[in-house]
Amino acid sequence: MNWQWFIAPGSALYLIPLAALAGIAVMLRSPAGRRPVLVWWTTIAVACLLTAASKIAFYGWGTGIRAWDLTCFSGHTVISLAVWPVVGMLLAPPSYRVWRLVGLLAGVALAGLIAYSRIPLGAHPPSEVLAGLTLGGAAAGVSIQALWDERFPSLFVPITALVLALTITVPVTHLLPVLPSERWFAQIGIALSGRTAPVNRKKWKDVIATTYSHGLYLRG
Repeated sequence: MNWQWFIAPGSALYLIPLAALAGIAVMLRSPAGRRPVLVWWTTIAVACLLTAASKIAFYGWGTGIRAWDLTCFSGHTVISLAVWPVVGMLLAPPSYRVWRLVGLLAGVALAGLIAYSRIPLGAHPPSEVLAGLTLGGAAAGVSIQALWDERFPSLFVPITALVLALTITVPVTHLLPVLPSERWFAQIGIALSGRTAPVNRKKWKDVIATTYSHGLYLRG
């Protein structure tokens, strides 16, 4: 399988706008949906901030667990699990509980494929994907519970299908610029820690402290 297909569906460049539009659609359909949507958006924001913090901490201070090869949360895994299961659930009305569950599970399956793809693509070791699944799963659980009685307006269903089709068939680099987020995290890390260079992942696994860096281990 060409795992490159799963890069775009797990990119924040798609999923943040999708979550924003999805939340607005729910609120426009029902004023009562405002609070559940804010809960969803908050959990996504917290999960993304924790992911960013884990990467900044590693680049600046070399935090992590060497025995597990764990330095941070997988960002693609976290945001995919925080967004796709919720979107899948909201596609069906609350009264259609079977289809609602099918949509939720389809979202979980897609997020799972995105998470697994990070391993063969060399973006993350299994430990960081599992960490991302834990954080993203917690965000998804809170959001699903908050939004269980909400749904999209009918118009948003084809919009969601279009976004999913685009993310799977068109590489993200063909539509949107790729943000150098990993480099930003590294720069923030060294600025806060006072290092002259970000911690190098390969050297980190072998020594307690290192200032050596021949480039960044880029992860999304």
